Amino acid sequence: MLFRSVEAELFGHARGAFTHAVTARAGLFEDAHLGTLFLDEVGELSPRAQAKLLRVLQEGEIRRVGENDARPVDVRVIAATNRPLAALVASGRFRDDLMFRLSVVKIQVPPLRERRGDVAVLAAAFWRDAARRVGTRAVLSPEAVAQLAEWPWAGNVRELQNALAALAVAAPATGRVSAVLVRQLLRGRSAAAE
Repeated sequence: MLFRSVEAELFGHARGAFTHAVTARAGLFEDAHLGTLFLDEVGELSPRAQAKLLRVLQEGEIRRVGENDARPVDVRVIAATNRPLAALVASGRFRDDLMFRLSVVKIQVPPLRERRGDVAVLAAAFWRDAARRVGTRAVLSPEAVAQLAEWPWAGNVRELQNALAALAVAAPATGRVSAVLVRQLLRGRSAAAE
């Protein structure tokens, strides 16, 4: 497996910057030039990556790993985290200047358990994808969808997506997926997690 740092992924690298860097490569910021870049779990960035991200946001330029030359980039950044950045700043694990730079427009998305009406829409989309991948033509019954809406979804949308992938594997080749099958799957997953 080829290891690349988060910095090399975001900012690119020069040829020879690290083992297996046989060619120069643009990073995600260069690829997103004049567009939008979504950074998920920004609260997990290392202090070094935070400093480099702050530089990009302030100066509008990047330096590829192993290069000294700055390259201009114009990128709209959308950042997401499942942890309050203010708490990470207070604990010394996140730069306050980066938090303020990222906090231009804040959108707080409530957890899925507080948006039960969204479960049916998300489940339908995830089911189409999961069913196509495993080759089932079964459909979710309204009772199955209602059962999904009742689950607390501690893992939010990712948990729902993974549950539907598992459900597609367990589903019949045709027909309807029952609420009983959904209950069995969710309880089995819950017991396995404990």
